[in-house]
Formats: sequence, C-alpha cells, structure tokens
Amino acid sequence: MYLLFLDESGAPGEEIFALGGVAVRADRWHEVRQRWTSCLDALGWPPDKELKWSGVRNGEVPPDTADGAYECLSSLPVECFTTILWPTVGKVRFEELFASDEDTYATALTFIAERYQRFLANQDSYGVIVLDSRKREADDRMRKFFVRIQNEGTPFAELERIVDSLLLGPSQFSLGLQRADLAVGPARASQIGLGDGSRRHKQLVESVYNRHPASNEVDGVGLKTFPDSTKPKEQQEAPEVRLFNPRD
Repeated sequence: MYLLFLDESGAPGEEIFALGGVAVRADRWHEVRQRWTSCLDALGWPPDKELKWSGVRNGEVPPDTADGAYECLSSLPVECFTTILWPTVGKVRFEELFASDEDTYATALTFIAERYQRFLANQDSYGVIVLDSRKREADDRMRKFFVRIQNEGTPFAELERIVDSLLLGPSQFSLGLQRADLAVGPARASQIGLGDGSRRHKQLVESVYNRHPASNEVDGVGLKTFPDSTKPKEQQEAPEVRLFNPRD
C-alpha cells in the first residue's frame, strides 16, 4: 500500500499551475518520518514549524538549512509525481480542460491519478491519495469528481488500484504534505526562473521522480507538462473532458 501526498503550487487561474508530491510505501512510513524529523532536528529547524518552499524561496529558510533539507528529501525512499499545466496557453487549444479553475485542478489531478495508477500496477500494489485541504466546498466537489473518475475510469487508465476517495487535511499536521510542498514548488518555479527552483527541481528529478520501468524516462511518467508546445494537438495526451458542475 502506498500513500501519495499532493500539494499545489500557484493557482489554477494563473499562467502556470502545478500539482504534485511524493508517494511513500505504507510499511516504510515510520522510517521516512524518522529520517525526515531527524534531519530537520540536526539542521536546527524548530519541530513545530513547517519548512515550506515559500520560505526557501524568500530566504526565511537559511540556505544551509534548505540544502540539508533537499539533500535529505532526495535520499528518501519516495516516488515523486508532478503535473505542470499552462492553463492560459492550453485554453486556446483545450478550452474544455481549463474552462474554470476547478476544471484546471481536475485536469491536473486526472493526470496525476493516471500515472499513480500505472505505478501501482507496476508495483502490484494499491494506494490512496492525500490532498492538501483547500476550502470545504472545493474539497467536497473534488471528492465527488474523484469518485466519478474512480467509477468510470479515464481514457488512459482504470483507477482500480487507488482505493477509497480522496483524503484531505491541513498541511501543518502532515509531514507528508509538507514534503509534497517542497517537491511541487520547485517544479513550477523552474518554469519561470524563480529563485533556485531549477536547481532544486533538477535535484529531485534525478533522484526521486518516478521513472518508466523499461526506458527509465521521467517525462510523461513522474513528470507531466501540458500542453507540450513541441507536439501538435492530436499528439497531446489529454484526459477525457469532464467539466465541473458545482451543483453535483
């Protein structure tokens, strides 16, 4: 059994939006937690304070502390998954996938769920998804959407290995969600040259991003960017159109 912790970076209505995080095998959760907390303790980081990407970016987290935290994260037995969306660009060719902020978020979650499903199948295992909670109404709509694609599948995957509905919680009470924040933040920042995002993102891609079991490729497996400007529309792998209905 795996636990996939997801967080977002940016907002669905912005030029670039990212959703991503880390998957941990349940029987290794205590090991991962112990190694992470021991690392932060050795770095002198207060145990009751979140170490966030925004703090790394704006200097609240000292550079040496940030280096130590990312070295630790890149050494943990986790699998990273991230989707990077360009809603403004994508809306020109794929308007139905970015019709609203909720549709943009749903598109990102669909891409993640498909790749997580393939990973679980390769591991002959099952898993759950834990999302950073937003607002109650948005959380409820996302749960309903996820139940729908669980029941109906997507054009690219049946999601039978993802058990139950989405689990949602505040990041300040979850080390898993805090690590998701540290993974997804640099992925988005690397697209716009923000701070040292490219360096951090490259570090994680080379170490903990999920790779294709045969080709060892990361792109399209652990990391999905959409739309891909190098491909024509007909070659873009897009989820089925499932517009959000707030009344559902």
